[in-house]
Amino acid sequence: MPFQSGTADKISGKLDAGTLPREVKSRMFAGYGTGLPCDACETPIADTQVEWEFDGPDGQTYRFHLGCAGLWEAERRRRGWLKPPTR
Repeated sequence: MPFQSGTADKISGKLDAGTLPREVKSRMFAGYGTGLPCDACETPIADTQVEWEFDGPDGQTYRFHLGCAGLWEAERRRRGWLKPPTR
């Protein structure tokens, strides 16, 4: 799925507002989309797309398109909330 214009800004704004979590409570799981909306860009995740799902520290389940999950992770890393993986 190509990114919609403004997706990165939307994710940044949601992190500022606290409507997207800074961290993942446990693990992220990937599977086929279920038609539910992406918590980042708010468009449905089709059954032909990859859906990333995880529980936030607040206990809420979050769902992202693959690309939106990457933008969310990149923004958290840019803000210093996510440390790069060590080898």
